[in-house]
Amino acid sequence: MKSKFSIQSVLSKFDKNLDSIIHEDIPILKKIKKQVITSGGKRIRPFAHYLFCQFLNVKDPSWLDVGSVAELIHAASLLHDDVVDNAPIRRGKPTIGASFGNKTAILAGDYLLACGISRLNSLGNPELMEIFSQVLRDLSVSELLQMEWEKNPKITLKIYDQIIYGKTASLFGVCTEAAAILANKSKAERKEFRQFGVRLGKLFQKKDDCLDYFEDSKTSGKEFLKDFKNGLYTYPVLVLRSKLTLIEKAKLNKMFQKETRDRADETSILSLMDAKKIPNILHKELEAEKNDLLQFLYQFPKTEERELFVEQLNRLT
Repeated sequence: MKSKFSIQSVLSKFDKNLDSIIHEDIPILKKIKKQVITSGGKRIRPFAHYLFCQFLNVKDPSWLDVGSVAELIHAASLLHDDVVDNAPIRRGKPTIGASFGNKTAILAGDYLLACGISRLNSLGNPELMEIFSQVLRDLSVSELLQMEWEKNPKITLKIYDQIIYGKTASLFGVCTEAAAILANKSKAERKEFRQFGVRLGKLFQKKDDCLDYFEDSKTSGKEFLKDFKNGLYTYPVLVLRSKLTLIEKAKLNKMFQKETRDRADETSILSLMDAKKIPNILHKELEAEKNDLLQFLYQFPKTEERELFVEQLNRLT
């Protein structure tokens, strides 16, 4: 890809393909389809799939459908997430639930999944069907785990890791593994590509969690301290908790168990993060993980596609 325009041309191909995959049988689906395609999403997952197809010199035209199905699964999971979280806004716009009701949002998510699986089935590749079916199972399990543990003070880093694996990392892993499948790589090689995607997805989610505490709204595009205000035990909090004394842990848990957290609580949590050097600890951890992922990318020839991926990775830390 020689210019930003060519990047946009790839994204445009995905958007056009999404338009062809989602069949709007009734007026409400037409509105939902428009929102999915014009939502402002970055198309990170399908674009990662496309780039790995480029790295592996994939000639199979199925790459476009595979990447599109990954984006549909992601879009469907967001519809369901917004219902679970009772979220009124997504990317600065009213959610489907807020506009049309939660029942409509749930059924719309199911419909998107059905459209994606139907297109995937038409490719006649059982290996692709198998890995995408597993993603759907992973998503369901992670949502159940998240509902069970997100406000539970007994949540551990191991449980958190299980949640983000199913919620985010599994789909990233499928996007990179699917490229290896289309390139007819061995099972051992497929495993390596999948693991890269899984690690990328976990890095992506942890960075997203960090934005809540360490980036203002203008920089991150997210409401500052939203996760904290909702009483969620996200990655920065779990790392912080591992550095606290028993008395400090008790105070932290008491803060999170309150019905609402006020300005004084916000000042307190940020002071604790700073005192325990959590921003520095997390930066070093994410930087080390990013560098490991970069080493994997450097096995491929230096092309504009590879350098684009490197650039995107560098933005994560």
